[in-house]
Amino acid sequence: MKSGAIITGDIVNSTKLTVEGRDLMLRNLQLIPEVLAPVQNVSIEIFRGDSFQLGVSKAESALRCALAIRALLRSHKVHGSKVLDARLAIGIGTLDYESDALSTSDGEAYRLSGRLLDDMNKSRLEIRTPWHEVNEELKLPTAFADDIVSSWSQNQSKIILRSLISSKTHVELSQELEISRQMVDKSLKASKEELIEAYIKRYETLINKHLYQI
Repeated sequence: MKSGAIITGDIVNSTKLTVEGRDLMLRNLQLIPEVLAPVQNVSIEIFRGDSFQLGVSKAESALRCALAIRALLRSHKVHGSKVLDARLAIGIGTLDYESDALSTSDGEAYRLSGRLLDDMNKSRLEIRTPWHEVNEELKLPTAFADDIVSSWSQNQSKIILRSLISSKTHVELSQELEISRQMVDKSLKASKEELIEAYIKRYETLINKHLYQI
């Protein structure tokens, strides 16, 4: 049986967005497949204006994709000082039935992701897999990572987004973004890049181990 990941999300405080803010939100949601292309080809459906669902064929890539999505959104401001953000629920599992549209597809990953988003309270990132021990191990580091991401500033989000989706060095990132190497170093340190990458690596190890019995 084919397995994968489904990310279900909705925009935080979307009802408070102005018309301009909603346009900005929609443009960024539509950009997600292009932005994530260096990491993973994804399919996306946007519904009810502020909700969306992504299909990620390689489940081990889902966490990096989710963090990059939040970095993309948080690199834009609305309401003057507020950044865009989203609640994201990652579901890992079988993809039992796949149609041309995510909304009419079904499987364990779809159900876990959808139910998880419904159950989420104040958190903005959670992961649910079919394996109890994986869920338990990821619960605490995911909470810490969620707290870190929720503190990223607009400028930090712009820089760490590029770091998340590429393997470029800090020097190469500074050249790409046309800012100093010192600014890149300072921003990524403040964004806890090393901790975020360690968290992603552990997630990848756990998912690969259970999906592929490595």
